[in-house]
Amino acid sequence: MRLARHGESKALGGLLGKAFFDDPIWMWVVQDPERRRKHLGQFLAQVIHGRVKAGTVWTTTEQEGTAVWAPPGEWKVHPLAMLPALPSALRCVGFRELQTRLEAFAKMEAGHPTEPHWYLEILAARHDLRGLGVGTALITPMVDRCDEEGLPAYLESSKRGNLPFYHRFGFEVTEELTIASGCDPIWRMWRDPR
Repeated sequence: MRLARHGESKALGGLLGKAFFDDPIWMWVVQDPERRRKHLGQFLAQVIHGRVKAGTVWTTTEQEGTAVWAPPGEWKVHPLAMLPALPSALRCVGFRELQTRLEAFAKMEAGHPTEPHWYLEILAARHDLRGLGVGTALITPMVDRCDEEGLPAYLESSKRGNLPFYHRFGFEVTEELTIASGCDPIWRMWRDPR
């Protein structure tokens, strides 16, 4: 495992676009499969760019997966910081749907814990490597750091099937939340340090 380097946002965004192509939440956000295929990776590259620069994105030597973390007190992204991602967001969802999607993410953000914690924003592995330990390898360095620092961690899982994986690392479900009509639920998960 290693920290992502400056200049890798585009490649990692492409990996994430493919990894989340069949994700229930992203399927709702970007309902047109062709738009999702063409533009989701570009959008996610913009989203993670600041985290890569800050040194809180983990990947593997061959970019087989990625884990995007936000440090305590830095999980909330200022709207102006998201301006560079606006064109790719519009290409993904279209102008008419953008407001609905922003409202859904605002609902998700409104319940975000305020206690200092590390926030696992995104965790993904290439489809062909799922179940082979990439996710475990990606999450372990920061879970260990949380324990060393005595800090909790938080995430939102968009797949019920991933809950046992996160539970193995000490994350417990605190809430099941539906962020919009017609959208699958997400699960808020919290991990106290060990």
